[in-house]
Amino acid sequence: MKIIIMLTFILGLFGCNNSKSQSNKIPLEKIEEMFSNMKASGVNIETKMLWGYFFTSNKKDKFDQVANDLKNKGFDFVEIFQAEDKSYWLHLERKEIHNPKSLYALDEELYVIADKYEITYDGFDVGNIDKNKAIERDTYAVPEEFKTLDYQKDDFPCLLIGNVAFDNFPHKEEFCYFIKVTTSYKKDEKVMLPTDVELDELDKFEYFIENNLTQNEIKNYYIFRDTHKGIRNFYIVTNDKLGATEVINLIKNSEKQRTFDFEILTDKNWNLYNEFRKKMPNE
Repeated sequence: MKIIIMLTFILGLFGCNNSKSQSNKIPLEKIEEMFSNMKASGVNIETKMLWGYFFTSNKKDKFDQVANDLKNKGFDFVEIFQAEDKSYWLHLERKEIHNPKSLYALDEELYVIADKYEITYDGFDVGNIDKNKAIERDTYAVPEEFKTLDYQKDDFPCLLIGNVAFDNFPHKEEFCYFIKVTTSYKKDEKVMLPTDVELDELDKFEYFIENNLTQNEIKNYYIFRDTHKGIRNFYIVTNDKLGATEVINLIKNSEKQRTFDFEILTDKNWNLYNEFRKKMPNE
């Protein structure tokens, strides 16, 4: 399923009018982060989109020359406008496909052009190639927004970690089967939490379960886990109860992994997740 949303990314660098040196260039790391966030939100970053590019100055007399120069490279003129601070802005656009490196390389070219005309290249935005629509997003894609909480329970620390991005997940009724996996661990006798070595083994075990479900084409999402007094519980949600049961039983019966128990709970209201969220701070 796809829905339409508006994703606009403008990396503004205000207050650099008529600068000969582009001192506040957008770093590659920021562009990579933007693409990563788009992909995690379900945006197909390999499709052609409408990219906008912005130049600014306290005078607009060079803008026509800039627009003509870039017209030869396929850029279309959109508008020249004046902001509230009296600065002038030139907006150009081009339909194209970008990845972080190609966008960074284009930015470098635009900085050179801005220096040539003694104006400032300020950044870019991106939208649907159809201006009457917003960018499409796959609503089954869920970003990773993990939060952690450390609190006392029965006089011992309890560690809680989970992905709070499911707050607005629109397919909860479909994905209503919560797989609860329980395993004991080697613990520090003072605080009853896993040793450093055991923490690594627990992470590998969780990944093994997730990976086996995925390899067997069982759709699944990792939701949250709790760690307390020698016991680790982690919860994975799926829309295929029978398939998940078969896969996890095979793992359990093979005896090639650590000892564990599991159960699959039907929870159409996502009460398990809601209880987790009540404990987890919003900020």
